[in-house]
Amino acid sequence: MNIIRLTARIRAFDIFLVVVMSLFCFSCLFTMFYHQNVNHIQKLSNNFYDEDSLFFRTSQANFDFTSLYDSLPHNSVLFSKFFGRGEDIRGVVYKGSYASPNITSGRFFEETDFTSNAHLAVIGKDVPIRKTVHNKKMIEFNNLNYEVIGTIGYNLPTRMDRTILLNLNADNITSSVEYIVSSSSVQDSFNFIGNENMFGQVTLFERENVNILHLVDQGNRQLITSIIFIFILLVNSLSVLIFWIEKKNNEMRIKWNNGYSKRKIIIDNWKDFAPLLSTALVLAICSSWFIGGYLQSIHVSVLHTLVGMIILFCSFSLSVIFISYRKLA
Repeated sequence: MNIIRLTARIRAFDIFLVVVMSLFCFSCLFTMFYHQNVNHIQKLSNNFYDEDSLFFRTSQANFDFTSLYDSLPHNSVLFSKFFGRGEDIRGVVYKGSYASPNITSGRFFEETDFTSNAHLAVIGKDVPIRKTVHNKKMIEFNNLNYEVIGTIGYNLPTRMDRTILLNLNADNITSSVEYIVSSSSVQDSFNFIGNENMFGQVTLFERENVNILHLVDQGNRQLITSIIFIFILLVNSLSVLIFWIEKKNNEMRIKWNNGYSKRKIIIDNWKDFAPLLSTALVLAICSSWFIGGYLQSIHVSVLHTLVGMIILFCSFSLSVIFISYRKLA
């Protein structure tokens, strides 16, 4: 009867050990994913503007859209800010390869949409559609209809949910009051807005910092918080691990008295521990991938996951070997 109770107690503690290690491994993996994606999350919280975007006004009232598009640097995006009624309405030109918001339905703009002077719109998931023409959803701006070709959004609430993006064209470019340009380098952006023949006198101004998501890493405070939290979980995990090995004292003593070598006893301990550690890692990986996929704004790297899993597995295995060796010594 006592043997049965002891076995049940050890199994219950094994489960507790798996839970504690799963929490620690999950925290490590998800924190790694988060800080790999922090620049993207910063863009979301700041209206999808890059950190190095230039905000400017111009004295020029009229533009030749074709010349504007041709002079825009490759791999760049130009936003023009329009006045809206509750929505964030922007004209946009993408040129070359540039990251777009997450599409939940339909498609995003293609480069031919800008060169063809089409009237198209991509809207946030919370923007109401009140008009259809020939079974096509439409958004009206300045008495012109723009066909809705796609919907953007994330599983986190962001300002993009109330955003209307119109392809910048010859019909709406003069409606803009402000412009935002982001290129592959800040110098390319400066060269672009420095074209006096096109823009005339340019006035730069400070960009907005709305931080709607409350997830932005400001001054590394988020990183420091993560490190402190993970350190606390690590201490808890190691404490539980030490207690788990303490519970194997009798087993190690019996093996020692029966002529087992230290190496054999340590390997046996690791063999008992390895399945528990593997289960904890699988739970942590599944949880990280599930939450990362749900948030949509978190990109999960398979390579970094594999590297993180190997590091965690080796670290905990070495801890078991070291603690077991100390106990035997």
